[in-house]
Amino acid sequence: MKKYLCFAFFLCLPSFCFSQLNLSQVLNQLDRVILDRQQITNLKLDSIQKLKEQFRYTRSTLQKYLLSDKIYKAYSKFETDSAGAYARYKLALAYEMNNASCIEYAKLNIAEVYHIQGMYIEALKTVSDVRKEYLDKEGLKYYFNIYRTLYGYMADYASDKTCKRLYTDKTDVYRDSLLAVQNRGSFNEVIIKTDGLLRRGYYRKTLALLFPWFHKSDIDMMRSLCYTFAMAYRQAGDMEKEEYYFALSAIADLKTGTKEYLSLLELSKILFKKGDLDRAYTYMKTTMEDAAFCNARLRTIEASEIYPIVVKAYQHKLKKKELQRTLALSCVSLLAVLLAALLFFLNKQKNKLSAFRKDLINLNKALKTSNGALKDSNVALKASNALLVEANCIKEASVSQYMELCSLYIQKMGEYQHSLIRIASNEKIEALYQALKSSSFIDKELKDFYSHFDRTFLQLFPTFVDDFNNLLVPEGKIQPKVKGQLNVELRIFALIRLGISDSAKIASFLRYSIITIYNYRVKIRNAAKGDRNLLEKEIMNIGCFKNTTD
Repeated sequence: MKKYLCFAFFLCLPSFCFSQLNLSQVLNQLDRVILDRQQITNLKLDSIQKLKEQFRYTRSTLQKYLLSDKIYKAYSKFETDSAGAYARYKLALAYEMNNASCIEYAKLNIAEVYHIQGMYIEALKTVSDVRKEYLDKEGLKYYFNIYRTLYGYMADYASDKTCKRLYTDKTDVYRDSLLAVQNRGSFNEVIIKTDGLLRRGYYRKTLALLFPWFHKSDIDMMRSLCYTFAMAYRQAGDMEKEEYYFALSAIADLKTGTKEYLSLLELSKILFKKGDLDRAYTYMKTTMEDAAFCNARLRTIEASEIYPIVVKAYQHKLKKKELQRTLALSCVSLLAVLLAALLFFLNKQKNKLSAFRKDLINLNKALKTSNGALKDSNVALKASNALLVEANCIKEASVSQYMELCSLYIQKMGEYQHSLIRIASNEKIEALYQALKSSSFIDKELKDFYSHFDRTFLQLFPTFVDDFNNLLVPEGKIQPKVKGQLNVELRIFALIRLGISDSAKIASFLRYSIITIYNYRVKIRNAAKGDRNLLEKEIMNIGCFKNTTD
């Protein structure tokens, strides 16, 4: 009882999973992959070309053999003529190395090419010459798989019952041999087991073995996994699931650049039976083109058996569409005559409206001109307002700082006066003279004054230093030594930003000579990132008030 419940559970799981998926979406995805087929082919050819470039510059015989093996695998089921050429080159290199294992492996490659090309006699002769005692475990898997595949195809296409039975028995023997060298619990073991189960009609057991692998398979595994799913559902009589899994298998085939495949061909047959002639024709045509590209003769023969039938049905559908198009064109012609009469009537109405439209256009032009002038006035007004706002802010800050400085300097002068009175009251004339002669008081006050100026200016223009440096080349950028203070160059251009551009006034303010101020200005202009003559105009645009017009 438990055994039957287990079978029922595994049989229901794929059905439940399938119900969550949309067959039309999978077919749409397959259509997109077919459209991208040339791009996928080009990418594969590019990867093969890179391997060939490595091969061209390789001198080691062993490395050439290994690269030939990679190129062969890339060409296998993609372009058999090239695959055969590199298989034979592998064989020559193996003989050159006198490596028995490599020799036998290369023979298996040649046999595989023959069987893909439908040359079964040549394939059997080649594989029968292989000395399997020189093959490792992977080589034995390859050896038995080629025999199994060859006899499987020969059994499928044998017309004589005695031969068919013989080939089927040999297929079973080599399948058992192949199973014996597989890793237990591996994906390959499952696929080989299901091949035998399906040949005996055990589709339920097949589904039970396959389903645990569905959500952990990569794209290469999906090719054979989904194909086997489809074949199991074919035996179960579920055409919708059969179609779905053939579509998934075909997507995996095309995305990996495989040109020798069955899934798309089988899918096109199903769609032809369902009446989806457009897809059936496209899929069949794609299969034929890929089989011809690969030189897979068996696939070409298989496709050519049904291709004329699909083409005939497709052409019949096109003729039917052409007839419908002709009828539609006749109806459109009749409607065109009626439309011409209607247009003649409307043209009369149009002439009556033309005069009114001309007057309206002229009025609109005049209105646009007025609007343009008004916009220009608004822009100019906004610019003036921005300048006034900026000037008011600077004036308010300047008045406030001026009153604060005046009060501070009156207080300091009083303190300085009291200090001189104390010296004089003690009759220290020499000390009084030295105090009056010393410039330390003035220097200290100048330092405090500049510090106060820097702080006030940076409050008004907090981004001045960064914006100023953005106007200069990297090697000409100026950074103050102390954060929150300006150096001489920055103070010069800070005064220019405040509207004091006269060098004499700047020199008086900073207590430098006019020549020194001039030299500083020339030096900074020479470091300008753009036009040096426009630097001071660009500096005048620096400030936190320029966005007030937005």
